[in-house]
Amino acid sequence: MNKYYIIDIYDVVLVDILLWNSKKNWIDIIHKIRSKNKKIPIVIISWLNDIKWLRLAFNAWANDYICKPFRIIELEIRILKWFNKYLLLYSSNNKKILKYNWLEYCFYNNSFIMYNNKLKLSKTNKYILLLFISQNEKLLTEIYLIEKIWWDSNIVDRNLRVTISRLKKWLWVYWIDNWIQNIRWEWYIFKK
Repeated sequence: MNKYYIIDIYDVVLVDILLWNSKKNWIDIIHKIRSKNKKIPIVIISWLNDIKWLRLAFNAWANDYICKPFRIIELEIRILKWFNKYLLLYSSNNKKILKYNWLEYCFYNNSFIMYNNKLKLSKTNKYILLLFISQNEKLLTEIYLIEKIWWDSNIVDRNLRVTISRLKKWLWVYWIDNWIQNIRWEWYIFKK
């Protein structure tokens, strides 16, 4: 990993404790990441379950440590916890709510609210909308969105346009479907 400058596009970093070569080990990698981004959550994964490795990981500024073999749901729960905490601590408004115009996202109950009404969205739609609201008015590539939405899948032919179209249908009820704009079929932007 010699391209540390791209670390800001990620929400969380997973580092295997046995990740090393003759020049760098996992601690060097964590320190290099921390020198570029002090806030990003770093989760160590390892089959080494001795307390000395746990202590070493936290002394190296890791945020969490998961022993292998682990359940995917455990990894998902921990990553979502750190993702939400990271967004909550370092979002621009530094509050419990992420807000864009009259649309609000509440971190603690994972819900979108508009005019004091809770939006009824599927888990996927909620996650996509969170991606958009956290990156509002920034161009997001199709590849970025695909990686964020289907990170756990090897299926290559997911159709982002269909997924975004379904989300827009749900948002049409709230009159904010036009906030998601497609720019020349490769970029998306969330903008009023």
